[in-house]
Amino acid sequence: MTKQWTMAITGLFVMATSMVNSNATADDGKTEYGKVETYRQVLVVEGTTDTPQLASVYDNHRWGMSTRWDDSNPNALNIRRKMLASGIRGTFYLNSRKPEEQKGSLAYTLTGKGECSIGGHSVSHPRLPELPVNEAFYELMANRIALECLTDRPVNSLAFPYGAYQDKDRPEVLEGVTEAVLRTRYLHCVYAHFVLGNPHLPKDVISTGLQVVPGDRQVDADKFWKQIEKVRDNEAQSRKTSDCIFLGVHPWQVGDELEHLGQVMGELKDWDDFWHCTQTEYAAFAKQRRNTTVESLGAGKYAIVRPSGFELGNDVPLTLVFNGDSIRSAKVDGADCVVHKADGKTIINVPHDPRCGAPVKIDAMSEEGSKKFAGLKASVTFDPESGKVTYRLENAGKTALTDLALTVSLPPAFAPGLLRRDREELAAGEQWSVTADVSRARTGDYWHGGRYYSAAQVDFASNGQRGRLFATCRAPE
Repeated sequence: MTKQWTMAITGLFVMATSMVNSNATADDGKTEYGKVETYRQVLVVEGTTDTPQLASVYDNHRWGMSTRWDDSNPNALNIRRKMLASGIRGTFYLNSRKPEEQKGSLAYTLTGKGECSIGGHSVSHPRLPELPVNEAFYELMANRIALECLTDRPVNSLAFPYGAYQDKDRPEVLEGVTEAVLRTRYLHCVYAHFVLGNPHLPKDVISTGLQVVPGDRQVDADKFWKQIEKVRDNEAQSRKTSDCIFLGVHPWQVGDELEHLGQVMGELKDWDDFWHCTQTEYAAFAKQRRNTTVESLGAGKYAIVRPSGFELGNDVPLTLVFNGDSIRSAKVDGADCVVHKADGKTIINVPHDPRCGAPVKIDAMSEEGSKKFAGLKASVTFDPESGKVTYRLENAGKTALTDLALTVSLPPAFAPGLLRRDREELAAGEQWSVTADVSRARTGDYWHGGRYYSAAQVDFASNGQRGRLFATCRAPE
């Protein structure tokens, strides 16, 4: 049983379904994971009427280049310093064992002004295959929520603790962990085999990357460069996995090895035609590219239908490539686009409409309410016996909320995995209540052991900015 969205937003958003699993049906819920909320823009280009191509990499670079550093290790701050000095960017995959104040947290400090980003790595760093799937889902979802609240930025990329996501003697584990990842709504995973060799994962829902390892404690530069050369020398095969190369795994390099790592990263800055990005940015760009359509309206005018920034987790622009260099300017909905020319082509980077961008403030409901959104109260309840899930949002503030998009993630044994609803406006003093039925899709101790956990995410606009508010519920022990 798959619930369809109630589309009430005034003309700004339309629904698109990405090309996921052609064998999926409305009953198995798989198609729901591929759905993204999109909106329409009109691009006007002076100097051409040709049809553009969607670039595989932002700004039509040859490759994305990023980094990946696992675990909440304070030495990550030294790694970050060396990265930025070398012109390199990337993502730190953190745990969230203990509650932290935002401004003093490792996540907040590592993010900075967006030079780097944060990825999910579970709450307490367990081996997920050893847990009932309900606990695995909690580890992933609660971690994502905590990290987003600490940074006020979406988290869309995942690294499994210990790299563990399956058990060769228990095939249900891979299915369960996959369901947990999909319901957490990650768009990217650093483990390529999980993405490409997983029969339970719908196609093109999650992206990955090409990992090269400099060495966790001792840096082996020769081996590192050979790995990158192997990727580049086998370009056609490599791109079947990803258009993004990333280095890393753990931020353990200290002393001379830290300096050695800095030297290697410094050589990367100008070594190839790289887009130096975070994994968050790459995940957002890859998802955007796969779910965007461009239609010619004639006379240098184009309709672009693309995913919203709050669905992608980042506001990275869309890159269009036109043949020739006759283009003089480009505007999207009246706003200027960045245009430049190279190798006989014109590259146009199309920004998002700010009304459809990524959230700039994120909070989760607690017993004290919401600290960041005065007057907002949200709750979600789930009764596994009756199959009823109920979400409530009260706007007791002074400002209306607009363009609301609600996603409720349910325990992995139940279908559908996600419930999604939209609402045009929630005026000050109004309440919004959503109730839906779900069903048990799986049986057995693995699927029903542990504590059921559900999470609701509502994205909205208020006072010209986008916000996000989480509410969760977990069965008592």
